[in-house]
Amino acid sequence: MKNIISVLLLIASITLFTGCTASYQNEFMNQPSKLANTSSRILLITPENGTYEDIEYPTSGDDVIFALKKELNRYTPVIGVIPNPIPIENLEEQVLEQTDYIILPKILHWEDRATGWSFRPDRIEILFEIYNNKRELIDAYRIKGRSAYVVWVSKQPKSLLPRPIRTMCEDLFGKIQN
Repeated sequence: MKNIISVLLLIASITLFTGCTASYQNEFMNQPSKLANTSSRILLITPENGTYEDIEYPTSGDDVIFALKKELNRYTPVIGVIPNPIPIENLEEQVLEQTDYIILPKILHWEDRATGWSFRPDRIEILFEIYNNKRELIDAYRIKGRSAYVVWVSKQPKSLLPRPIRTMCEDLFGKIQN
């Protein structure tokens, strides 16, 4: 009887501790390239909102831009934001002349599963396309995130953004020395 209780406690502990952490995957689509320098002028284009099944998450595009801009502020002070989703081909020439790089995020997956009571993890997948000011795609970076299966307080999928976006910026600019 004691052995059965010990085994059950061990299984419960393993399940609890392995299910209590979020997981992330980050990858460049091409060879990782460093952006020129920290005085680069960067333009962000707000993506279309994410959806899951027939549910649209109306602030998800803004959430991505907010998290990206917050992290980029550590690297460069010149960040512009276009608040509506537009194709890169529709950017005006005068806008392109005032920028060095354009980052166009695309929300591929955005899933809010009320993990606190459903034990189903929230999931995100976002592709960040990075262009130069000649509209040439120079790189793309994909992040995937999954929340823990066991959480004490339900969070939104946007809580999965900061860590992989920080990793992406470190890969693009190099680590900041504190």
